[in-house]
Amino acid sequence: MDMAEPIVSLLNPEFEDDPIGAFARLREKSPLVRIGFPGGPPVWLITRSEEFKAAWSDPRLVTNISNVPGHRGPSIADQALTSLDVPGELLRYFTSNLMLQDGSNHTRLRRLVAPAFSVRRIKALRPRIEEVSARLIGALAQKGSGDLLKDYATPLTGAVICDLVGIDEADQAQIRRWMDEYANVDRDFATSALGLFEYTRKLIERRRAEPADDMISALVQTVGDDGDRLSEDEIVSMVGVLVNGGYHSTAHFIPNAAITLLDNPDQLALLRARPEALPHAINELMRIANPIPSAGPRYAAEDMELAGVSICKGDAVTGSLQSVNYDPRVFSEPERCNVERVLKRGEGHLAFGAGPHRCIGAALAELEGAVAIDHLFIQRDTLELAVKSSELRYRELIPGGARLFSAFPVRF
Repeated sequence: MDMAEPIVSLLNPEFEDDPIGAFARLREKSPLVRIGFPGGPPVWLITRSEEFKAAWSDPRLVTNISNVPGHRGPSIADQALTSLDVPGELLRYFTSNLMLQDGSNHTRLRRLVAPAFSVRRIKALRPRIEEVSARLIGALAQKGSGDLLKDYATPLTGAVICDLVGIDEADQAQIRRWMDEYANVDRDFATSALGLFEYTRKLIERRRAEPADDMISALVQTVGDDGDRLSEDEIVSMVGVLVNGGYHSTAHFIPNAAITLLDNPDQLALLRARPEALPHAINELMRIANPIPSAGPRYAAEDMELAGVSICKGDAVTGSLQSVNYDPRVFSEPERCNVERVLKRGEGHLAFGAGPHRCIGAALAELEGAVAIDHLFIQRDTLELAVKSSELRYRELIPGGARLFSAFPVRF
C-alpha cells in the first residue's frame, strides 16, 4: 500500500448514514487501511475476518505500548486517561488491567482469573438470570410500557455481574450508579471510578475474613501451581474491567438485538416457531447487533508485514468488528439476518475478539442474551416498539457506526 494514500476518516457522513455499506467498500478496497481521528496519529484498521484473527494472535502486536522496544510517548489509552483527568492514585489500577498485559504476564493473570469464569460458575448463574429477567419483564408488562434499556437491560446485566463478582445486593444500586457515571462523558469519571475501586478494596477485606461462593472470594483464594497469587491492585483492576464490560456491553446488546428482530419479522417468526434455534440466533445477533464498533488497539513491537502491508514499529493497529463480522468471505449474504445460520468451527463472529485476549466473559454474555431473547420474544409475543424506529435516539455516536441507545421505549 502506498503510504501517501489519503487517510480515511470514520467521521465521514457515509459511516454514519450507511456504515455497513461504507465498510463493505472499504473492505473490498483492502484488508488494511489507514484511518484518522481528530487530534491523534493515523491508525491501521483491519477490515477482513481472517486477517483480523491472524493479527490478534500475532505476538508481535502488543496491547501495552511500553512493550514496544525504545518507544516513548503515551498510548491511545494513556491519552484517554489524561483527557479524563484521572488522578495518579487511580492510574495503578488501570495499569494492572488484564486487557493491557502481554505475553507471560497476560497468561499469568488469565490463568489465575479463569476459575472464576468456569463452566460450573456460569451455569450456576442461570436460575438467578431467569429470576431477575422474569421479574423485570413482569413489572414492565404490568405497566404496559416502559424503557427496555432502563427498566430491563441495565438492571438485569447489573444484577448478574454484581452477583458473579460477589457484590452484596444491598450495594448493587450504588454500583450501578457508579457504572452509569463511569460511562457518561458529562459526569466525573474519576470520582465514580474511585468509588468503585475503594468499595472493591473493602469487599476484598471482607471476603478474606469470610469467603463466599463468588468471584472475589475465588480471586482472593486462588493460588497458582507455583504459589503465585493476584495482588490486591490486580484484583481491584480485574473487578473494574469485568463490571464495566459485563454491565454496559451486554446491556446495550439487548436493545440492539431487539431492534434487529423487530426489523426482521420473518426471522422473529421463524425463531418463535423453532425456539431450539435460539443458540444459533444468539450467535447471529452477536454478529449483527454487537454494540462495540472496534477492537482495542494493538501496537507493532517491531517492523512487520501484515496483510501484505508494511507496518512500522510503534504503529497502532485496530480492527473494525462491524466490518469483519460482515465479511462475505466468511458469511454468505452477510447483510441478511439469518437466525438459523450455522457456521463451521472457527468461522464464527468476532464480537468477542480473537486470540489470547478473546473476552473472558463471552459465555456469560451469551447466556444473558439467550435468556433475554427467550423471555422477551419467545415466551411472549406482544413486545413492540412504542415509537417508530427512525425516532429512536442515541446517547452517543461512535465513529464506525456503533450506536448506543439513550432510551428504547417499548409497549406490550
